[in-house]
Amino acid sequence: MSQNISSNIPLNQYRQYQQPSNTNFTATPAAANISDKGVVQNNPLLNAAANPTDNPLSFLAAAGVSTAALMGINNFVNQPLQNKKYDQTFFKKIETFIDKYATKPKVQSFFDKLRGLKAGAKNLINKSEILRTLTQKPSIGGPQVQSQAASVKGHLASRAIEAMKKYKAEYKLATGNEFKEFDAILKKAEKDSYKYYDDIIRTIKGSSADLSKVISKKPWWGAGIVKNKVSLQEILNKDILIKNYKTAGKSIGQKVSGYLMRGMECLTNGMFSGKGQVLIQALMIAQSASEASKAEKGEKFSTFMASFAELASFLATMGIQMRVVNHLAGLKYIGMSPENVKKYQKAMEIANKAAAMGNKKAYGKMCLYMENLKQAAKANTKWYQKPFKWIGNLVSFGRIKETLKPLKATKTATAFAKIPYGLKVGIGYAGRIALIMGVVVPIFSGIAKKISYAIFGKPVKTLEREKLKEQAEAQAMEQQAQQQTVQPTQPMQQPQTPQTVAPTQQSKPGNLYDQLNNKYNHPISSQPMSPSTPAASTLRTPEENAGIRRSYVPNPILGVENTVNPASTRSAQIDAVLRQADIVEAQAQRYL
Repeated sequence: MSQNISSNIPLNQYRQYQQPSNTNFTATPAAANISDKGVVQNNPLLNAAANPTDNPLSFLAAAGVSTAALMGINNFVNQPLQNKKYDQTFFKKIETFIDKYATKPKVQSFFDKLRGLKAGAKNLINKSEILRTLTQKPSIGGPQVQSQAASVKGHLASRAIEAMKKYKAEYKLATGNEFKEFDAILKKAEKDSYKYYDDIIRTIKGSSADLSKVISKKPWWGAGIVKNKVSLQEILNKDILIKNYKTAGKSIGQKVSGYLMRGMECLTNGMFSGKGQVLIQALMIAQSASEASKAEKGEKFSTFMASFAELASFLATMGIQMRVVNHLAGLKYIGMSPENVKKYQKAMEIANKAAAMGNKKAYGKMCLYMENLKQAAKANTKWYQKPFKWIGNLVSFGRIKETLKPLKATKTATAFAKIPYGLKVGIGYAGRIALIMGVVVPIFSGIAKKISYAIFGKPVKTLEREKLKEQAEAQAMEQQAQQQTVQPTQPMQQPQTPQTVAPTQQSKPGNLYDQLNNKYNHPISSQPMSPSTPAASTLRTPEENAGIRRSYVPNPILGVENTVNPASTRSAQIDAVLRQADIVEAQAQRYL
């Protein structure tokens, strides 16, 4: 009998019928992996952190090689800037070469068009209060935010302070020169060096020190191998390069030399801010190399460049990211003139100092002054500008420089007053970090990736393979969710009324195959079965014609079997096999 059944039912499906599998409620890796959704997928840094490399040893080896290579490039580019004046450097030669060809009519015409577009954009901005506020009235963040917003100027100011400290420490005994001209600026710019960038440059230019003298020091994190070299001449040369690309009205050659230096900073992150950030970028290179190793043949280089551009854009655009947040937060100043914005921010600074000292009179006076400025701005705000003003208030929520501190009072009262202030500051900074990581960084990383595709080509096969993989994982997650909605089946030994039985099946309790199929929701056949239609005239089976009855007790669940047309359904054929066995049993009883 088993042979007859197995000839009609596939073996694997027959086993499913014999041993119903319990639903597994444990999430699969595809279901548990959330790194391909939402913010994590869009942010290259979070995505890389959520999907670690398969081979950590090769990843660390690549990071080590990348660190050594980047530091070598830094030393190669920085060396002439450390011991030569700007006119003797490679950047000056580039500037001269470009200016030689910039005088051609076609080149001049191109740049004239660019200047015309810039003037048109400026006129458009001046006509809109929203755009004027967005570009001219930025909010003020904390010291770290302002330092990052200062970008290369902030980095170079910090490096200049470090260099002046090294000069005082290294050459005080050797030369007897204490470099007292550095004392005033070091005391003033110790914490917020970005604010005193111009003063720092003037101090170095007026110094009696040997500007081209290179100071080499092994930082603690370099394990005695890395040398951090710096000179005051390097600071002055890089100041010229910063001005070349930041100052309007310079020659085309100067612009090119300045942006060339900025590009090197984006690629190595060690030109202006030292070698600390090189370690971070080395990890990015290792991550990109890991992704390239998995790419299709012929697309490894383009995959590497696209991944590296996407990751490195985070560091390269750090200053722009901070400025974007500052200017979005500045939308709350819609209706204020730029002069009143500066007055408001100065009053906030005075009020917070008065709060820390417990000066109630000065605190109240500044609070009233700021409220009057806010009310005047509110009166000047049109209805369609209010949503933008609301965005500014939301983004600037909890900024330390623009949030009133509680007035100092008794120790207990001050402690309780600081609770809501601390919550406000904490929520605000968490929200701005989420804004940067979820919105700002993906925008810049997406632009960087598209630029890489335009220059080095788009890895079409690799991207298509990743897309198919994501689709397969999504389908697996969907199937897993559908399986979790199915209730576990009960053991077959327990009497239980089938929950869903078609009406045509209920009228035929002898149709064992179809009833078990519906009860356990396990399709036994890959071929679709349509409900059997009653025959025009009921056909009698051979045992019924012989007057033979079955000798066993009817199934307590399925009941007494009804007669069916043996040729009506495939399941009836299985019943016919069972009935053949009954006939054999009846014949045996006749002779016993």
